[in-house]
Amino acid sequence: MSDQSRYANPVFAGVPGTHTSVEENKIHGYVPETTTDRFVRRLSSLKKGPRPSNETVREEYRPIDLGQASKERDNGTGFGPEEIQLINRAQRAQEYTGDLDGDDPKNPKAIELAKVPKFSGLGVMILSLSIFSTLFSLLFFFIAVAKPRYQNFIHATGHLSPTTASLLSAIFAKAIEISFVTVFTSYAGQVLSKRALRKDSKGIMIADLLMKGWVYQPGSLLTTIPGLKYAGRTVLGIVILFVVLCVTFYTTAADSLVSPKLHFGKYVDRNLEGYVTLTYANSTALTSRCPAIISSSLDGPMNGSPLPVSQTTCYRVHNSYQPLRDFTFFTDAWNGYRADQSIPRDQLNRRPVGWTTVGNERYYGAWLEISGSEGLNNVTLAMPHGSIVPSVRNVTLNNLVQPETQSDFGNIDVTASVLSPAINVVCYKLNQTAVQWFISNNSSDTRQGILDPEAQNVFNFDPSSSQSLSIPSEGQYLAPSFVSLPPPFNVAIFSSAGYTDPSMYILTAANATIAPSYTLCAIRSLLTSRCSTNYLSASGGGNVTTNCSPDNQKSLSRFLPSARDTYQSQFKDISTALAYALSLNVADAALSRILGIFATSTLPGFNPSLPSVAEALAILYANAIVLSSVGAQFGADEKSNSYAGVDPYPYQLPATESFYARTRTVEYASGVAAGWQASFYVVLAGVMVMNVFCLVYFFLARGLVFDITEIENLFCVAFNSRPDGTAVSFGGGMGRKDGFYGKGPKGKQFGLAFHVDCEEDERFYLYKRD
Repeated sequence: MSDQSRYANPVFAGVPGTHTSVEENKIHGYVPETTTDRFVRRLSSLKKGPRPSNETVREEYRPIDLGQASKERDNGTGFGPEEIQLINRAQRAQEYTGDLDGDDPKNPKAIELAKVPKFSGLGVMILSLSIFSTLFSLLFFFIAVAKPRYQNFIHATGHLSPTTASLLSAIFAKAIEISFVTVFTSYAGQVLSKRALRKDSKGIMIADLLMKGWVYQPGSLLTTIPGLKYAGRTVLGIVILFVVLCVTFYTTAADSLVSPKLHFGKYVDRNLEGYVTLTYANSTALTSRCPAIISSSLDGPMNGSPLPVSQTTCYRVHNSYQPLRDFTFFTDAWNGYRADQSIPRDQLNRRPVGWTTVGNERYYGAWLEISGSEGLNNVTLAMPHGSIVPSVRNVTLNNLVQPETQSDFGNIDVTASVLSPAINVVCYKLNQTAVQWFISNNSSDTRQGILDPEAQNVFNFDPSSSQSLSIPSEGQYLAPSFVSLPPPFNVAIFSSAGYTDPSMYILTAANATIAPSYTLCAIRSLLTSRCSTNYLSASGGGNVTTNCSPDNQKSLSRFLPSARDTYQSQFKDISTALAYALSLNVADAALSRILGIFATSTLPGFNPSLPSVAEALAILYANAIVLSSVGAQFGADEKSNSYAGVDPYPYQLPATESFYARTRTVEYASGVAAGWQASFYVVLAGVMVMNVFCLVYFFLARGLVFDITEIENLFCVAFNSRPDGTAVSFGGGMGRKDGFYGKGPKGKQFGLAFHVDCEEDERFYLYKRD
């Protein structure tokens, strides 16, 4: 097809009836409007201000004499009138801002026109936000590092409730995050804008314009990965990526490290105080505590007793229940011990101990001593001091945060270096002949049988055979004198008068067909300095344990070298009353029968399958020695430590005594809770450092420029820019290079760098340097 048959508008190609030749479409003297013409015309219309009226529009868009335009275009210059207008504007812009390739590399005129007063409304707002964000990010970081404990300030009944404190922490963390994002993006905008205005810089890339969006919306990193390839290689890009990480996790880091949470604090060595209202094993005081239901008028004092019988009866009833309960738990522990063959049977200190209950706390004992040989068992059961719990719970004295004030999730961990009450039971087997020495004979003053030399050595008896002997030899005790031999599987009780001998004696009969068939036991209590008491509280109760290991660094003996174990003679009254309360003197009592069966063991030392009589009796008296220590002396000084319960107490009672303790409490505190959460310190530190840096920058900056990277400013600058991205060219060549059209940049286009300049009318525009 010839050129004359081609269609002038290819849109209508192939449409019937439109075969018009090119020559027919030509208008004499018509010159098509170029892209430059249209751009200049649009800018001129914008410069004229508001939209004109219809008549003005008609006047503005009057018919153009295309022939005349062609003649002017054919003149020596080669440009039309509107192109000449554009050239003149460009020349004036050159005179105003300097040549694009001139000697001044920093565009001082463009920067001068772009300046924004430092203390304008915007500048003051940014500076205020920077100060706020810096101060509070510093505060949050130092709180996280210092890990303050709020003790009585934040708890259920404190100045701040835990929920309010957490809410305030979350609000300030969010405020810091928002203000930091605003301040840092303002700083990034200043850096990029000044880079774009300076000709000696590399300009700003399209990828640079994405970086502020990453701070606003961290998830946008995933949708602009091609831009990350170019922006991420710059120093500012690396910093912004770090800031994005900090902004993303700041509230999480603040919640983890700053928001108050329940934490166990570090151990603190301090002196605690407790009330001492009685001496250890004061039976009169213990009996008076019992809440008797029968009044003293119905059951008053008897036989010269200082207390009514109603109180004594109450005490025996109450204190017979708990020992039997403890004995049941002890036998249950033995069932588990026999089933667990992993425990070496020669490690006697690992034999079952059991536990007792006082109030809501469980008290766990420990074998301070457990040894045995042929026919001999010697055990000493140490229990925690009963006054540690009330002392720790006394907020007035010691000001420790209680579990109840921590939303029922608090704890107190206290290790006290105080005396520990202990029960010592020594049992020795006797045959039919040796046992006669301990049976009274009203018809004669001479004891019958022969005193077993080993028994005399074990119990330190006076070997005198006189039954009427009332004063033993120096350093010895009178042998007990039972009324009669107990029947098989029964028990006889003997308690001597006075407190010279601290022991109460029990004679247990085993099966008569087994020899030796009798076991004599001495029960006595002591206060030992070789242990420490540990109390781990919890809401609704707690556990109290004693540590008597030789390497225990918190035992009282470590802090008081003069401390010693002291037998307490007064306990004999309590042990005797408890023996009667447990019906050990009653014929064929169930508990007596169990003790008789334990005594049938013929093995030397301890039976690996059954507890010994000594162990069983120690467990039965465990609760009694704990109750005897409630309100009693702590023994933390020489006077109270050496008190044996006979002479008057060295201090006037009631009194307050102090003792050494190592404490830690669960309370609301800031700081890391788990090891891996320490990584959040990087986030808090990063925000703090960047805040300080931005604050210094805005304080020291001589001036600010309008932020070209803000979307509204960027739109205006881009609108004023040439479509091909080049500077004004006087030689033509206005083709669209590297155009993005409507689909946005892709690939290498993210790396295209642009600068910003301005015309004489202060219209800023983007241009690409070749």
